[in-house]
Amino acid sequence: MTKSYLLYKCGAASRTPLVVFSADNVDEAREAPTWLKRKHPDMPGLLLEPGEFFEIIEKDVCDPREWEAAVAVIGVTTPAE
Repeated sequence: MTKSYLLYKCGAASRTPLVVFSADNVDEAREAPTWLKRKHPDMPGLLLEPGEFFEIIEKDVCDPREWEAAVAVIGVTTPAE
């Protein structure tokens, strides 16, 4: 079953939402940063500095307020469920 995920770029002092995406399972979701780097090499935020990492959050386990705040920062519209 396809689920929605948020990709964050995290560092010592920041946690920035980058993109909302869909994946069929957690393993596929973990491949998103690599896939995005290949398909969108000019996308801001996909290059990690020392000490930074990507965090992937599934919508079903994310606090709804956190999800909506992150989506607002990214500037995308997600369909109502």
